Amino acid sequence: MSATDPSQRLGAFFATLVLSAFALNWVWEMAQMPAYRETAGRPWVETVPTCTLAALGDVAAVLAIYGVGALAPGDVRWGLSGRWNVYATVALLGGTCAVAFEWRALATGRWSYTDAMPVIPLLGVGLWPVLQLTVLTPATFGIARYWVRSR
Repeated sequence: MSATDPSQRLGAFFATLVLSAFALNWVWEMAQMPAYRETAGRPWVETVPTCTLAALGDVAAVLAIYGVGALAPGDVRWGLSGRWNVYATVALLGGTCAVAFEWRALATGRWSYTDAMPVIPLLGVGLWPVLQLTVLTPATFGIARYWVRSR
């Protein structure tokens, strides 16, 4: 296989997408722990397992967003294009997923917020987790695309 083989490029894109999604989301998860009652005030070492599991869930969300996005054009390589509509789509889907995740978690008592979490009016969910998937999902797409194009 040559370095320009489409399947190899797609594989490198997905590998980079997964690694960058995990790294960016893990850091974000760790940073926002004081905003959740269940982890506020705990030493960071104690929150590592919780944040690692949450970051893995975020990776799954990013991959699901990619899958949904690929359905519209019917092209599994759609994320490699780097066009503005790809980034807008994944930002919108990321924010929508985050709102849905937060509604579900709050309704089931899985977590709750401290005063450190700004809450979005009308939606009743935390700003940080919504920004997380809205901003980091397109960032991971950009990182993955950059990595593949630079090789």
